[in-house]
Amino acid sequence: MASLTGFGKVNDVLGLFMERFRILGGYAALADNPESAATVAADFLRQHGSRTVFVYKLPTGLTQPVEKKLKEMGIQAYTYDSSEDPVNVVKIVDAGISTAAAAVAETGTLVEVAFDDVERLVSSLPKTYVCFVNGSSVVKSVYMTSDLLRSAMERDRVAVTFISGPSRSGDIEQRLVLGIHGPHHVLAVVCSWL
Repeated sequence: MASLTGFGKVNDVLGLFMERFRILGGYAALADNPESAATVAADFLRQHGSRTVFVYKLPTGLTQPVEKKLKEMGIQAYTYDSSEDPVNVVKIVDAGISTAAAAVAETGTLVEVAFDDVERLVSSLPKTYVCFVNGSSVVKSVYMTSDLLRSAMERDRVAVTFISGPSRSGDIEQRLVLGIHGPHHVLAVVCSWL
């Protein structure tokens, strides 16, 4: 079962992450199995008018349920393998789906560690973004991501992005505007079984 609203008496760290992510303008859902995760993601995409989506590197056991649910809802899914020029496909789809390396509860932040352009752009170019995160990867503080980040930085090419809800800018007529430099709508699906 997945929920866009309450998180009940789940682990305090998961609950804190979801609460803080929502405060920052994002949507958060807790899923306890692959089917419920796929359903909440596809429902979110449909609610925000997405007809095309680029799907990139999902958690173990989630690819098939997500692709099945998207097909049932008539949402065209593209993948790295199915696209001749994946960067150009990411530029034109309505939505992106990928996986965060971690999430930080205290700040309501998804931590994306990307090793290629497609992985980085799938979360920032489309207007709608769905991010899956393993429940076991939700940590209390930014400090607790240091080993993950240190390890990632040992690779030749890496981009680390901290995502706290939809893109926002406060420099336009001194007003906060959402979706200027990235997605307008962001859903974090916490996969509690992982």
